[in-house]
Amino acid sequence: MKTAIIIITLLLLIPGQAYSQARNISGDNGLRIKYKYYFKEDSTIRGHYVDSSMCLDINGNKAIFYSEKQFLIDSTLDIAPLPITVAVNPPEEFRGTKEYSRYFIDYNSLKYVKYDRALMTVAKGHGTLEQPLWKVLDGTDTICGYQCSMAEARYLGRTWRIWYTSSIPVSAGPWLLWGAPGLILRAKDSRGLFVFHAIEAGIPASDRTDDLTRFSENSYNLRTYRSIQKMEEVMTLVKRSYDEDMRLNGHPRGPLRATNQDGSVEMIELEMKYIPLIPENYWEKKGRKH
Repeated sequence: MKTAIIIITLLLLIPGQAYSQARNISGDNGLRIKYKYYFKEDSTIRGHYVDSSMCLDINGNKAIFYSEKQFLIDSTLDIAPLPITVAVNPPEEFRGTKEYSRYFIDYNSLKYVKYDRALMTVAKGHGTLEQPLWKVLDGTDTICGYQCSMAEARYLGRTWRIWYTSSIPVSAGPWLLWGAPGLILRAKDSRGLFVFHAIEAGIPASDRTDDLTRFSENSYNLRTYRSIQKMEEVMTLVKRSYDEDMRLNGHPRGPLRATNQDGSVEMIELEMKYIPLIPENYWEKKGRKH
C-alpha cells in the first residue's frame, strides 16, 4: 500500500466554512450519522464490546457525539423513575453495552467539552482540538452507499486510519476524529482496540442538543475540570478501581472480603482493567497541566 501523496492541512479546510455545510446539505436539523463502536476496555478479552447506537449530530460548525442508547435511557428517566420491570427486563433499545462518554464539539473555536462517568463519578472536562495531519492512502471502499477514500495520521497518542467521503463535504467524524476533506464514516486504530463504523447517515427528525446538554449537566455529583488531561487522569483511575471511585465520592472502602462456607475469608478483586481512548503516555509527553 502506497503511503501518502497529500498531507491535509488547515489550509485545505477552514473549519467555519467546512462545517457550515452541514446545515446547507440537510436543512435546519443538520446531519445525524449512526456508528457501531467496537472497543476493548480489557486487552485480554477475545472480542470487542459493542455500542451499536453511537450518533454524531452535526449542525453548522458544532457537533455532538454520544450513545443513543444512553440518551433513550436518560429520556425515560427524565419522565419518571425507571420502572422495576424495565430495569429487570429492559426493552431491546436499552440492552447491551452503552458508552457513557459524550462530546460537545465546536469546530469553529476548536474547543470541545467531554462528559464521562463511572460507577459513582461523573466528570466534565474542557479540551482543545488538535489538527490531525492526514496522509491520503491508496484504496477505496463503499460505506453506507458512499464512495470513501483512505487516510492515516498519528493523532492523540494513537495511529488512526480513516475512510472518508467527499460526497458529504463536512470535515467531521466519530469521537474527536476530524479534519479530512469529507465526512469520516469509518475509523480504526492500528492496534485494533477501537473501531467506528457508520451504519446510517441522514437527516434527524429532531434536534437533541438541549436534552443532551440538560441530561449531562444535571448528572448527580458532576465534577468539572478545566483541563481535559486532569479529567482523563481521574476517570482512568476510577474506571480501574472501585476503591478510587468510592474514595473520590466520600465513601472510604477497603478491599471487600467474603467468608466461605468453611469459614475462610478471601479478598474480592475489585481492580478492573481499562484502556482509555487517549493513552496515558500521551499525557506524560504533554506534561502535567491542571
